Amino acid sequence: MTEAEARAFLHVQGWLYKERRPRRRAKYIYAQRRQGLKLVERYICPLSKLGGLTEQELLAKLAPKASEKP
Repeated sequence: MTEAEARAFLHVQGWLYKERRPRRRAKYIYAQRRQGLKLVERYICPLSKLGGLTEQELLAKLAPKASEKP
């Protein structure tokens, strides 16, 4: 999956594509969306591993966690 494909897929699912670069190291991909007044964020993967990610794996990472309230 390329960056453009990931952006488009996340947009269709209602998420925003975000890149982070902590301490000027490798870039990491996150998905964000607003849930009421809260901003929910999910870690996806390092940018270098985005090419091996499939749509099914990405959907699994966006799924709500058990500790979150609906």
